[in-house]
Amino acid sequence: MGAEWVTRLRRMSWWVTPPVLTLALVLLGLIPIGLPYVDPVTPAFAVIAVYYWSIYRPEHLPAGVVFVLGLVQDALGGTPLGMSSLVLLAVFGLGVSQRRVFIGKSVLVEWGGFLLVGSFAIAASWVLANLFYETIIDPRPAITQAVITIAAYPCVAWLFVRAQRGLVKPA
Repeated sequence: MGAEWVTRLRRMSWWVTPPVLTLALVLLGLIPIGLPYVDPVTPAFAVIAVYYWSIYRPEHLPAGVVFVLGLVQDALGGTPLGMSSLVLLAVFGLGVSQRRVFIGKSVLVEWGGFLLVGSFAIAASWVLANLFYETIIDPRPAITQAVITIAAYPCVAWLFVRAQRGLVKPA
């Protein structure tokens, strides 16, 4: 009975780690970081998480979960409902479609891919917000967010690698 319970727990942890970590980063991303001389911004942690897991474990973070996480981010962050879902699903699609390019390559190649995808995601969010509010929003906070997000990617990806290694794939 005890061994069966441990096996079930391992199997469950193997499958829920990517969504749980992504949800934690969505929540962390809602806390603004005060930097001198710039508006309060946060790294787009959800974009980082979706990009990483879409390359390395897309079956553990399926599109439906990505959609729901985007809705959670919008509901808690006060952004137009569905905007984050749309952007995160685009990131997910790009990551899944380019998996072969990144798997087995150096961290710099993966980071370069994120530079493109992360910049696209933040620019798309800025454009969608402009369209929704029917005005031109100052792009400086979005640019700052893009720079901070791209700089944060290696650290967050390293944590995800550690999380993956800590999990034993169930038999």
